[in-house]
Amino acid sequence: MESLLALVFAVCISYSVADETSDSVNWMYDNDTIPEMLPRNMRDNSDEEIGKAVFHAYSNQIRVVSEYSGHVYDPPFPFGYLKNECSIPNTHTYQSETDLVFNNNIIRGLRGCNHNLIVIKWAPDQIVTNIEWKDANIRGSYYYSNTTYFEQGNYRIILGGIRYQANTPLSENTMKYPSSVPKSSISYESVKALFSRNIPAVTNVDNLYNLKYFLEEVASQHIADSVAKSMQPNISIAIRHAITPYIMFKNVSDPHFHGFTASTSSGIQLIVDDVFTNGLNQTNQKVKNMVVDMANKKLTSTTELVIHHLRGTFRTQLTKDSKQYTGYVMFEIENIKIVPTSNMFNRDECIANTIIKNTTVMIDPAEFNLSKDEEIEVNRVLVDAFNKSIKNKFNNTVCVALGDMLNSKAGKY
Repeated sequence: MESLLALVFAVCISYSVADETSDSVNWMYDNDTIPEMLPRNMRDNSDEEIGKAVFHAYSNQIRVVSEYSGHVYDPPFPFGYLKNECSIPNTHTYQSETDLVFNNNIIRGLRGCNHNLIVIKWAPDQIVTNIEWKDANIRGSYYYSNTTYFEQGNYRIILGGIRYQANTPLSENTMKYPSSVPKSSISYESVKALFSRNIPAVTNVDNLYNLKYFLEEVASQHIADSVAKSMQPNISIAIRHAITPYIMFKNVSDPHFHGFTASTSSGIQLIVDDVFTNGLNQTNQKVKNMVVDMANKKLTSTTELVIHHLRGTFRTQLTKDSKQYTGYVMFEIENIKIVPTSNMFNRDECIANTIIKNTTVMIDPAEFNLSKDEEIEVNRVLVDAFNKSIKNKFNNTVCVALGDMLNSKAGKY
């Protein structure tokens, strides 16, 4: 189903599986929040309003890209598992002249979730986590007292239709993931509280304020925080998988830069191949501008990618006076700025401009049998030819990559 891109990967132990090593959870994009898809549901808005919304969503997406750029092939994050048990603090509750104290409280059954879904929303920059359980049990001891009566014993609270729903940050997730989520993140459809002595069973918390306070003010908070902590690694995994198609440079290094040929005015022939670059993770990405013309189906974005201190090596075959010399040459580029302008409704409407600043090559003149003047000449030619090769690469491949990232239904409204 193209409107909801859902993938499956290991995270939470399924309700139907008892084995602790078997796990599954769904994550998906909220397709309507993908930047180029936002205008479909904003056709009553002005071009300016649509532009602001898309700019914001695209900026969020690029912030997440920046966190993971160059690290797609890093070792995988460890999975997080829902803890089956969660302790709830001893709680003294009051209602008029009645005290009800819940002690030694433990909820069990949280591992057996029957639904677990992580939803990625580029706008408004959120992760929505939904988990559902058929039921769970809280057990402990209690004592009940008023001015004329005292009772103590054990209790059991059966919660049915439990649901966890929490919103956490998408961009800067690793830095801003909360240590606590609202207690309202936990809800339930039914309750049945059983007490071992004379307190009658309770199926409506409004009939016993003490129980309602314990469940909704204390227990819910601690359960929610326990689930949030367990889910953090899995949310990181979901983001890493979800952002991968949008990452231009998936690794720190790249062995796939094209080679080139060149020659000097003095007749030295140069053939360059086996280009290896390093430092692609040092890329700064920004959305610079967004222009919308819905009437003509144009959603034109201007972005900027700046790669700092790209360095590496390439193999050079040098022919001089009918003699060949082969060796590796080191290079470093201070700054590469790529500015693509593209219509997010039409992948074929894209143009990119690449500006390269301060390319340096370091060739060993002795290895290539070069005089000082020849070394200077070869360096200059290598720099010029390498810069041209890089410009051709980025001017073409960046537009192709941006086109591949677009949803196929963008602009179809």
